[in-house]
Amino acid sequence: MLKLLERRRTDKEKVLVIGLDGVPFRIIKNFIKMGVTPFLGSLSREGMMREMRSAVPPVSSVAWTSLVTGVNPGKHGIYGFMERKPDSYDIYFTNSTHLKAPTLWDILGEHNKRTIAVNIPQTYPAKPLNGMLVSGFVALDLEKGVYPPSLYPRLKEMDYRIDVNYREAAEKKDEFFNDLFDTTDKRRDAILHLLKKEEWDLFIATFTGTDRLHHYFWHDFVDSKSPYHQKFLDYYRALDRIIKKIVTAAGKGVNLIITADHGFTLIEQEIYPNTWLKENGYLKLRREPPESIKDIDPSSRAFILDPGRVYINLKGKMPQGCVEPEDYEPLCRELTAGFLKLKGIDRVFRKEDLYSGDFVEQAPDLVLISDTRYDIKGSLSKKHLTGKEKFTGMHTYHDALLYIRGLSSNRENVYLIDIAPTILEMMGVPIPPSMDGVSLLQNIISRG
Repeated sequence: MLKLLERRRTDKEKVLVIGLDGVPFRIIKNFIKMGVTPFLGSLSREGMMREMRSAVPPVSSVAWTSLVTGVNPGKHGIYGFMERKPDSYDIYFTNSTHLKAPTLWDILGEHNKRTIAVNIPQTYPAKPLNGMLVSGFVALDLEKGVYPPSLYPRLKEMDYRIDVNYREAAEKKDEFFNDLFDTTDKRRDAILHLLKKEEWDLFIATFTGTDRLHHYFWHDFVDSKSPYHQKFLDYYRALDRIIKKIVTAAGKGVNLIITADHGFTLIEQEIYPNTWLKENGYLKLRREPPESIKDIDPSSRAFILDPGRVYINLKGKMPQGCVEPEDYEPLCRELTAGFLKLKGIDRVFRKEDLYSGDFVEQAPDLVLISDTRYDIKGSLSKKHLTGKEKFTGMHTYHDALLYIRGLSSNRENVYLIDIAPTILEMMGVPIPPSMDGVSLLQNIISRG
């Protein structure tokens, strides 16, 4: 009897998190009404399903890092997929070694809690933890993306794959869908295997195929006459069945969270604000086409990295900075006024409006936020201010999906960073005071 009570207590403090990369609340709401996702429909009647706000900028590297740390980029140090090397204009891709804040599994490990994390973006290369980790996008080598190393042969035997091959999705649509379904099935198999065979307190697993599908086929979803419209719906039908299997395998007694990292919507146009900087004399390049920002001329006063991160070429901070410190504030105001005149730019934030912490100095000086359906890109080589490439869907700050079983809340706004403290409270682990998020189990009606 005592062992049974201990098991029940343990189940009550266990948490299953299913990540659905880039899935908007409104699309699931519609699919539930249409009968496309019947299991998610049944879950919606057992808890809170609603819209959530993402990170800024709402890209997966920033968003997933914010989700698993519960802090803003000023504390975890990740502002995008690419960053500028200190004292240089060279660019590097961010990964787990650049993370400056503890993750959920770091905190849980200190309390003897075991985590299994599968396919979480921005966790490559895999670091040791109390549990198991399989890195997600942008993992380059599965063997280096797995901890412990003994897990790697098991995944290879399952033919586990890090990601779907999406590079030619627009040209080879049928091949993409075949690969998408196959890769998702392999991920399902690995998740179910670990869920059933391993001990865990927190199990967090993410499906990133949704993000790839949305980027390349959102217009097919919107156009019901498209030959790939049903394929889009079929993928969600398959995902709904997979979620049902995972939730059933975990058991009814565990806490359940289903979450996206950002929303999604249709792209009408892409905006290339570096072109505006060039046209107005703020940015000069030493050669055309440029390879990267290392080709900017020392006389440049500002440049932009994806997706709308504006950096002032400030003397004393940048290696070839030309903007005097006393000119910094006037230039920021001048650029803000200019950007706000561009069609598709909705807001311009200063870094101090968005970020706080020990790593704010590496933050962009300004952050551009677009109107819905206008996607900001940091390309240096575009000749025109606007255009359109292969993507038909874009990330949004608003409308990220969040579901928590057994919880109802009338809190006005819910944020991505609220998930980590919510998980800790569910598991009976103290929430570090450094966390920016606020547990959704707290009785807070409204926040900012």
